[in-house]
Amino acid sequence: MAAVEPLDIDHLRHLSGIKWSRYGPDVLPAWVADMDIAPPPVVVEALRGLVERGDFGYNRHALLQLPDAFARWQADRHNWAIDPADVRVFCDVLHAIDTALWLLTGPGDGVVLFTPIYPPFLNALATTGRRLIDVPLDPDGWRLDSERLSAAIDDRTRAILLCNPHNPTGRVFDEGELATIARVAEEHDLLILSDEVWADLVHPGATHRPMSTIGPEAAARTLTISAASKAFNLAGLRCAVAHVGHAGLATRLAELPAHLLGAVGTPGAEATLAAWTAGGSWLEAVRAHLTERRDQLTGRLAADLPGVGYSPPEATYLAWLDLRSYGLGDNPAEVLLDRAGVALSSGPDFGVHGLGRTRLNFATSASILDQIIDRLVAALA
Repeated sequence: MAAVEPLDIDHLRHLSGIKWSRYGPDVLPAWVADMDIAPPPVVVEALRGLVERGDFGYNRHALLQLPDAFARWQADRHNWAIDPADVRVFCDVLHAIDTALWLLTGPGDGVVLFTPIYPPFLNALATTGRRLIDVPLDPDGWRLDSERLSAAIDDRTRAILLCNPHNPTGRVFDEGELATIARVAEEHDLLILSDEVWADLVHPGATHRPMSTIGPEAAARTLTISAASKAFNLAGLRCAVAHVGHAGLATRLAELPAHLLGAVGTPGAEATLAAWTAGGSWLEAVRAHLTERRDQLTGRLAADLPGVGYSPPEATYLAWLDLRSYGLGDNPAEVLLDRAGVALSSGPDFGVHGLGRTRLNFATSASILDQIIDRLVAALA
């Protein structure tokens, strides 16, 4: 397994993506969930071949192979056997979530979120007129409290929107926690939307369990959404898949006009297919690199910033930091952008339980991560 070499800072500053272009040249960005790592060579080769052939006509060659490729990937990586016929392709993860909420819930219906949570989940409820059922995770380890979940359900709760592994905390929910979700969903006849886009970036010691493997009852009420976007750094290519275990949702999707949901472009389908069929060894090298950066961050925080509240993530390349002891107010990211020249994700964007907190993306080189931490140390000293 060859080591992965992150891109150098001069290369990164010439990229047009939002991570490195949003702020000025004096800022080190550690906010949006992009990695400072070039995509897999097999993906680059697939896209280069598409360009060199001028193969830009009507093209469903890769698209039609994605359900089978996803099924094989899940079987090999997560011991989950699925029928490719139950897999649909979407333009991105949020596309699938919004569609399912729109089809199976109504305005004012309640949707459970385990907070703090990825900001677009909150936006999805706001823009569709659905009601937040806030179930906070325990700050000490970010575990799910079964009694809190059961007590939160009311007579108009219709769905549970799950992010597993969890963004921003990096928790990998264990079998007991997933069984609790399955039990509550069955008791109240709830749809489960399980965003598992981070499933392939789990650190040693943790194991991802797809929600649908908890049991046949859970599988029959779950929409599992995934993509190669996070694990292979392909977010801009806009391609995701969803396994539709919920029969009612499958029926509603089939009733939609053929072109209502749009279609994935050929580059996104080609890149995803290459990642899932030939990108395994590259992914293992990336996982090793990310675990090293996580451990680097953990050590530096313990040594230089012991006042930061932090649980090392079990998955993802995101660190959820509690900075309330430093007196930086509700949105420390705003203060640190000014004082340290480091761009972090705004804690309040993740809900009310993000006040005084921020999210740091450590998917970069050891050198850049040290520079980021050095700046934070100087600003917080």
